[in-house]
Amino acid sequence: MAEQPGSRSGPVSVAWSLSSDDHPDAFDGYRQSIADLYDVSEVAAAGATGFSSRTTAYGFGTGSVARARSVPQTLTRGSGQIGRSGIDHISVILNQTRTVGDCDGRDVNAEAGSVQFRDLARPSSSRTDGIDVINLLVPRTSLPSWLAGRGLHGLVLPATSAGGRLVSSHLRTLSEVAGELSEDEGVAAFEATFVIAERFLGQASTVTPLQTEAIHRTIRQRALRLIDALLSRGSIETAWIACALGVSRSSLYRAFETTGGVQACILNRRLDRAYVTIRMHHAPRLPLAEIATQHGFTSETAFVRAFRDRFGLRPDEVPRWTTTGQGQIPLPTTPGVYDRAAHEVIMDWLRPRSMS
Repeated sequence: MAEQPGSRSGPVSVAWSLSSDDHPDAFDGYRQSIADLYDVSEVAAAGATGFSSRTTAYGFGTGSVARARSVPQTLTRGSGQIGRSGIDHISVILNQTRTVGDCDGRDVNAEAGSVQFRDLARPSSSRTDGIDVINLLVPRTSLPSWLAGRGLHGLVLPATSAGGRLVSSHLRTLSEVAGELSEDEGVAAFEATFVIAERFLGQASTVTPLQTEAIHRTIRQRALRLIDALLSRGSIETAWIACALGVSRSSLYRAFETTGGVQACILNRRLDRAYVTIRMHHAPRLPLAEIATQHGFTSETAFVRAFRDRFGLRPDEVPRWTTTGQGQIPLPTTPGVYDRAAHEVIMDWLRPRSMS
């Protein structure tokens, strides 16, 4: 079940995974659970068949971040939900499917991968091709004052824009590491979402150290994904990475300061991957020159020297992997998973202090 506030240093959390195949009343429970946030309609077969909902959410302070998946549906937030919910929050939504709708008279046509902003104190309606979403809920009091008056409701950062790409990467990183963050780190990461958005909306504000680290974490994670996709190539230029990420070279350098720098990180990831290749290769050992080329080194000599500097032995001295006969170690099961939708638990994280 969900953890209670103060039970550990990390965030409170809740999760569920359900479908109409296993629970015939899954859709009815889902609709009742989410009723204070949205009215749900236009679900195929009225949810009797083919319905599913999977969510993992974490709470920090008076906000939350959730990773959710569900079937195509229309979500409407009207005066009833606004009055009942008792919250005054902004929703930042990254949806991997297309969304169309209306935000209090403002048409919304958001392509897959774009970032949307919703003011939960104002009405909205949206139709999605399927929910595959990261949803950040933060109290209005956390917003920079200039941003709060900017007409945020219905604002969209396109997936193809530099701002959209960086904010979406930040949200993905946040959802992936949320369970490992302290309360202060989580709140700072929430605030950093708007710090990043500000830069692309024509405003800059003072950034706290924790917010800076949250931004740097996002830049590192996004850069590492790009680097890993290119490791088999030769030189990977720092300037090219910065351009591809839509950040300055100085921002990229600062993000990697604690890891020894961008190029040191690229070299270490090449070597780590080469080590695994050598250790796990079942056939006769590959020639060192071939391994060097596969992992982006310009020569066997450079590869052997760098390998020895990192691991203290030559590539041909790496012990081979052998099976132990024990089989694979099973993955641990996830604790705290509900057998029903539990949006009201998330709402409870937001309500008490926001209504005090």
